[in-house]
Order: sequence, then structure tokens, then C-alpha cells
Amino acid sequence: MNPPSAGGGFHALAKRILGVSPVGEVVRRIGALRRRSLVLVYHRIDEDGRPAGQIVPSVPADVFGRQLDALGEVGEIVPLQALLHEARRSARPKFALTFDDDFVTHVDQALPILSDRGVPATFFLSGRSLLGLGSYWFEILEHLIETGGMNEVRRVIGTRVEEAQSVVTACENDPSLQRSIEESHDLSHNLDRAGIEALAAADMAIGFHTLRHEILTRLDDSGLDAALAQGRKQLETVVGHPLLHFAYPHGKADRRTAHRIRDAGYEAAWTGSPRPMHPRDDPYLLGRWEPGRLAVDDLLVGIAIRLNRGTQG
Repeated sequence: MNPPSAGGGFHALAKRILGVSPVGEVVRRIGALRRRSLVLVYHRIDEDGRPAGQIVPSVPADVFGRQLDALGEVGEIVPLQALLHEARRSARPKFALTFDDDFVTHVDQALPILSDRGVPATFFLSGRSLLGLGSYWFEILEHLIETGGMNEVRRVIGTRVEEAQSVVTACENDPSLQRSIEESHDLSHNLDRAGIEALAAADMAIGFHTLRHEILTRLDDSGLDAALAQGRKQLETVVGHPLLHFAYPHGKADRRTAHRIRDAGYEAAWTGSPRPMHPRDDPYLLGRWEPGRLAVDDLLVGIAIRLNRGTQG
């Protein structure tokens, strides 16, 4: 879940692949030539920024602002919905911004930056507070590590693990460990009804991300159908319209989950595969890229590389 690293080697590789500079012009030309767009995903925007090794990817607010400015310079930031139905060729690549999970920083940090620039975004929410649920297990795990270290984590889950990533992997594979962590602490630190209403009032789009953030590919059909429905109506009631867009928890999907999502009445769904979007793509297996903390130059390089890659075909 850690953001990609920036570096001179990455930049040099891109120039060898593309054979053209400056990078900003490359981004514009590739986007127009390939008829491709790119969806970016963020999780948490922080005022001061957390250490890069945190479990939940975090981007400092000033870095996020510079990234938005760069995207606006080389292309156009549009609503996610526009990428699904835009057929005309454009001289500039199009980008859509998305945010996952129920973090309070969506309203406290991300929303002011988006509103100040007049930039649209889609927030894929769980609506956990609407059903009386607290923070996600991975958010509580992060808190446990920060405050009590791995000894406290081992005490809570009753399993001997040596490093944070081992705990994350173990929890992803065992929902009972997730429940143990969620029941151990009540951070009371997730997006509440007022926060959800604030996003909707600011004309930000809302999508669904499941209530419990399980890996859907590991659920049987009945469990999968329940995950796609539980909490959806409550969130729809708050935002005032049906939720038709979906983001896969942990970004993991397959053909079976895509078919069930289609049957559940969703219009489109996004995975964690860092691919561009193309009009020929399966609308239930679309890609998103997480740029993390990349500086502007490396952000543009990353965009150029991804726009130039093949899609689902």
C-alpha cells in the first residue's frame, strides 16, 4: 500500500522509452494520440504529511496541490463520469481524481484544495459511521503501531509477527484478525454524516467502497452480493441519489466479481491496476493509478509512461 518512489533512474528510463522531451508535451501528445485518460486514486491528504512508510498511503497537502496544478497544465481534470461517456478525441489528456475510504481528511484537507481550484473528484466511501461502525482495521492497526509498537499489535491479535507488513498480510487473509483489531480500540475518527453531506454539497461525486473493506475475490457469491449491498442504501439516503460507481477494496477484482457488480446495478467499477482508460475497456474492470508523494517532474513521467501502455484491449 506504500506509494511509488521517485528517483532519477525512473525519469531517465521514461526518457529512453519515450525518446521525446519535455515530459509535459509528451503527456499531451500521448493522451491525444491514444485516446486514453487516466484515473488517479488517493487515500489520505495530510496537512503536514505522515512518514512515507505508513500503512495507509498519505500525501502532504502542499504536494497534492502541486500535483493538481501540474495535471491542469498538461491536461484537463474532469468528473469521473465524463470519462465513461466522452467519445470525442481531445487535444489534451483527461484526468479524473478519486479518493478511497472514510477518512476525515477528505473534508478537512482534500476538499478545501479541490474547491479552491474548482476541481471535481469522486469519493468512494463506505459510510461506516452511518451504521455505527468505527475506523477501519488498518487505520486502527496503524494507530496501534504508532502508540504501542509491535508488542501491542501481537497482544491484540494473539499472533507473533515481526513487522507491520506481515500483520497487514495476515489480516488481509483472515477477517477474524481484522475484527480483533477493530474491537480492540474505538478511534471514533472516521467520516460522519456531516462530512459525507459536506462532500455532496460541494458537488463532489460519491461512489461505494463496501462497508467492511473485504477482499471481494475471496468471498463466495452470497458473501459477495452481501458486501455489494450492505450499507449502500444508507449512504444513498445521505447523498440523495443512487450510487452507481464502485471501487474494489484493496483494488482486487476478477471476472466473477465484475459480473456480480454489474448485476448489482452499478454502472462501472475501478480496480487497483495502474492502467489508463480507453473507450474499449470493460467498464467493470477499469484501472486507477496511485501517484503517492511524487514530485511534479516524476508525476508527469509516471503519467506519460502509463498513457503509453496498453490497456485491456
